[in-house]
Amino acid sequence: MVIKQGLVSWLLILLGNSAPVFSSGTPLTHGAHVHGEAVMNIVLDGNSLFIELDSPVINLVGFEHAPNDEEQVSALLKAEKTLASADRLFHFATTKCSLENVEIEMPYSKNHAHKNHPHPPEIHHEHADLHANYVFQCEQAKDLTAISVNLFSLFPDLQEIKAQWIFQGKQGFASLTASHPTLNVN
Repeated sequence: MVIKQGLVSWLLILLGNSAPVFSSGTPLTHGAHVHGEAVMNIVLDGNSLFIELDSPVINLVGFEHAPNDEEQVSALLKAEKTLASADRLFHFATTKCSLENVEIEMPYSKNHAHKNHPHPPEIHHEHADLHANYVFQCEQAKDLTAISVNLFSLFPDLQEIKAQWIFQGKQGFASLTASHPTLNVN
């Protein structure tokens, strides 16, 4: 949770200090729960790369209610394990980035402590969202030009990732899809 708060703080500070370059003129906001879509925020600060992913759980496991059987419990555990394997999810062009930390908040998972993350009841009955935060340390971070996102091949129900990024004083927005899964940041 600390990583997420730090990432959001950096985004707000950096976006507040520069003119928006997003197609709509405003930054992405959390709260829009659209099946098939996810939101990714990426910030490069020195050699530290922060990636935040928010997605409806249905994109990852095919349902968004408490699991009804062992098959659904298994699907949640498999998705959580896949998301924890950051080396399978992201590939970095022109530099090497090593995972330093990952935090995954998967609803209905034994690792998700509901008492520590109070949510309105409707989130657990109508909509459920995954929140994942990754911190990488990159060698020659200034050389990072692109990030390939492999989530589409791992989670076929995911159709689009709305990504916003801040790198080296630049910012941008991109829509990633299975046919265009690479975020170019140059």
